[in-house]
Amino acid sequence: MRKPLMVLAIVACLIMSVVGGLLPILQGWIFFVLALYLFATEFDSGRRYVKMARRRWPALSRWISKARGHRWAPRHLHEFDDLTDPSK
Repeated sequence: MRKPLMVLAIVACLIMSVVGGLLPILQGWIFFVLALYLFATEFDSGRRYVKMARRRWPALSRWISKARGHRWAPRHLHEFDDLTDPSK
């Protein structure tokens, strides 16, 4: 039951990110980051896709690694960085 609910949550976050891109009141990138996190932590294919994206765009990988050390970063960012680190 957990996997279908996660898929539903990921789709809802992606829809909210598109709506947030169209409406200036709602910040869409927050929902996109949340969808990436859920996708990478729940599904093996999600980890592979995020790893490929981090290999293709090194700036994204540097941004995630730098954000990991920020004092306001959530503790789950360490898990996300470890799971999707392209060098591992």
